Amino acid sequence: MVQEKDIVVENTVIRVVISDDEKTLLAAKAAGRVIVGVIGENMEKALPVARYVAETTDAVTERYLEQVVRREKGMPWIIKETDRLRIREFMAKDAGQVPEEPEDQKDDRIFQDQEKLEAYIKGQYGFFGYGLWAVERKEDAKIIGKAGITQCDEEGRMELGYHIFAPYRRQGYGEEACRAVLEYVKEEYGCTVYAVAEASNEASVGLLKKLGLLYFCEQ
Repeated sequence: MVQEKDIVVENTVIRVVISDDEKTLLAAKAAGRVIVGVIGENMEKALPVARYVAETTDAVTERYLEQVVRREKGMPWIIKETDRLRIREFMAKDAGQVPEEPEDQKDDRIFQDQEKLEAYIKGQYGFFGYGLWAVERKEDAKIIGKAGITQCDEEGRMELGYHIFAPYRRQGYGEEACRAVLEYVKEEYGCTVYAVAEASNEASVGLLKKLGLLYFCEQ
């Protein structure tokens, strides 16, 4: 089985080869094509040449192929757009737009270092498919914060995380970004989302209540 589809990403047409045959995929990869393997009913079938593998051709949607193309070509996957914001995957060069703030923890510094951010992009997005995403203001493409999913627990619940940088707070961006993430999780995963906040952080606790989340407060 072999299918070829042209996917348009950012005004560029990119050919994707979809097949269950390893030799076909290998030849397409050698020719510089983006490839997707299909394993069919044989769940033990090995297609090591293909980084992206689907169970059936029905699972290979236009949306899925766009995501594969973006990952292969180093373009960020667009998670959601709102009136004012674009929620997208980080790019390594975004590290220069992420400011250092007094409340930063060790994990926050990942997004301020280009090398560490590149590793995060490959490991987190590439393996899990989710993570913390860039909150980009559409009017000027300025990164004003982070929002996304920090982890998925043993019960399949996903934890919401967000951080709006100091100059952009109290403008409704946090709620707008979080609602976009919650909508995305509902569409893609259909699972429960929770969040963690310090009890003393009244702004965060208030936002979580407004979002209707199950939340836990740390003292």
